[in-house]
Amino acid sequence: MKKILSLLIVPLTLASCSTLGIPNADVSGNINGIQPSGKIRLAFQGMTVTGYQAPVADQINIPTFNPEKRAYAVSLPESPANGAYELLAYVDANGNNRYDSADNEVRTGSTGKAFIYSKEGTGSKSGTDLMNLKPGWTLYSLNEVKVEKSGAPFTNYILNW
Repeated sequence: MKKILSLLIVPLTLASCSTLGIPNADVSGNINGIQPSGKIRLAFQGMTVTGYQAPVADQINIPTFNPEKRAYAVSLPESPANGAYELLAYVDANGNNRYDSADNEVRTGSTGKAFIYSKEGTGSKSGTDLMNLKPGWTLYSLNEVKVEKSGAPFTNYILNW
């Protein structure tokens, strides 16, 4: 009986990670460059495909960041609105746990990429381009105008100050 219980501990512990607030690591990577002083946070916010933030963008505060190692791991929202999203790091100068572009808070530069969410997928659902997205999350290169990867996890996603 003890052997069975001990064998169950590891899978149950791993399965409970997202339930306990530990991210699933849907997106993970590092933040390079000279880190500014202040409280560093991560945000996942809505944007248009051209790279400009939509006027009323949903923003998800992501507190999982190891400043010593400059590494992060985040879980993507499970059922967001269809659209494009940007992951960024910023200095939370006013302490409200939100990136405020109007307050000129220091943030990482654009990666030239967007996370596209499509609940049903588009077109043939082949994942070849924006007109044929697979259902779920897609990493899309705005610079190269191509799908980089369909489906999480998205690893080694580098942000730069």
